[in-house]
Amino acid sequence: MKIVDIAVKKVYRFNCPNCQSRLEADSKEVVDIGGKVCKFHCPVCRKERYIAWSDMRKKIVYEGEGAQK
Repeated sequence: MKIVDIAVKKVYRFNCPNCQSRLEADSKEVVDIGGKVCKFHCPVCRKERYIAWSDMRKKIVYEGEGAQK
């Protein structure tokens, strides 16, 4: 077995349900409040917002990926 890529962090991409701004949050910035809903702070609205986990798109960033683009 060999290592292909090393995962560095997990980020979520989503739209704010209120202002429809495209946002990207680190997994530490999104708070699971139970069930199928999570809480985040929208920097555009400047308020706490709630969104379903199903509305978020998960992206895993690998080591050295940022340098290639």
